[in-house]
Amino acid sequence: MELSFQLRALPPDALDIIRFLGTLDDPLAHANTIADAVGLSDRSLGKAIRRLVTKGYLQMGIDQMYRLTEQGERAARELVAYDAESGGADSESESSVVLQVERQAVLVISQPLMAGQPAQFYVGFQPAANGQRLNDNAQIAMRVFILNGEPDQPQEAILELGNEPDYHAFAITPGLYRQARIRLQVFQLGPNPDDIENCGGMYIDPVVTDVYENGTSLTAYTTKLKLTTPGA
Repeated sequence: MELSFQLRALPPDALDIIRFLGTLDDPLAHANTIADAVGLSDRSLGKAIRRLVTKGYLQMGIDQMYRLTEQGERAARELVAYDAESGGADSESESSVVLQVERQAVLVISQPLMAGQPAQFYVGFQPAANGQRLNDNAQIAMRVFILNGEPDQPQEAILELGNEPDYHAFAITPGLYRQARIRLQVFQLGPNPDDIENCGGMYIDPVVTDVYENGTSLTAYTTKLKLTTPGA
């Protein structure tokens, strides 16, 4: 028997929490009880619980009480069956295996830009290529910086990226220069605040004019990014 990829995507500590709660008649326990039963430090317990809550396996109540959701109860039953067939949980579960996949990012903008006039441009992702598919949605943070224009503060957006195309619109108001600069940085977020991976980025220098022109051309710039996905 092989675990579902959703459970393989969880770290061993999180699986042990599901296992423990699944042994209770009422799958509800205080954080301290869970930590003692599973043998986790406060830090490790907090990281595992936050991931389980984010993924929908645990529901948080008052006074640090945690209960398995219906999804969590199904996961507990799956783990019981898996452990019975495989002889028990491995300390280094295959759930910790992750792979990197490539994904093409695209920045699309009309040129030339008009100095002092606001315009939109788009940052998106092409559909996943064969052999480069995500096993679960990835939370992607995009950060855009504008040079020789406004806004002067970074713009940010977050996408729940699957294997289908997706995009987000950003704004630019170029100053009175021949070119502006748009710099894009892309990060993949994990379940915890400190889980941030730099996936790559790019910069472009769109043309700026202060003379009205009848025609503009739509230009697309692409780059390949590295995303992390649970191993199959």
